[in-house]
Amino acid sequence: MMKLFSSLALAAALLGLVACSGSDEPATPKASPEAAAPAPQAQMPANHPSLSPQQQQAVTEGRSLPNSGTVLEMMHAAGYTYMKVDPGDGQPIWIAATMMRVQPKDKVQWADAAVMHNFASKSLHRTFDQILFVSSASIVN
Repeated sequence: MMKLFSSLALAAALLGLVACSGSDEPATPKASPEAAAPAPQAQMPANHPSLSPQQQQAVTEGRSLPNSGTVLEMMHAAGYTYMKVDPGDGQPIWIAATMMRVQPKDKVQWADAAVMHNFASKSLHRTFDQILFVSSASIVN
């Protein structure tokens, strides 16, 4: 149930990102997961939107990638913390989480990632070849 909600919440955030014309950053859900947990897919109303193929692909791809690593560099922009993370395999990846206090060399873990390719951040004036938008991240030092 929580995995389904997390996937749906992440997909909703991605939908907000794609649909939003005034901002380049993903929308943050306003309600807590406990307060806004939807019914399982089989019990959702007939008019409830399902995940688009692109959203489902982004979430599915995110599940196959690492979910922890050491911060190599970081920056804050538009309410998010962008972190270049070494998951331990020598292939650094970028993640974006809601703003948090973190420093290079901190070990972090994250949950429920959705992958965006060629993501252009207007606030950072750069394009990320690949970035994971995560529903939550924390320091695990």
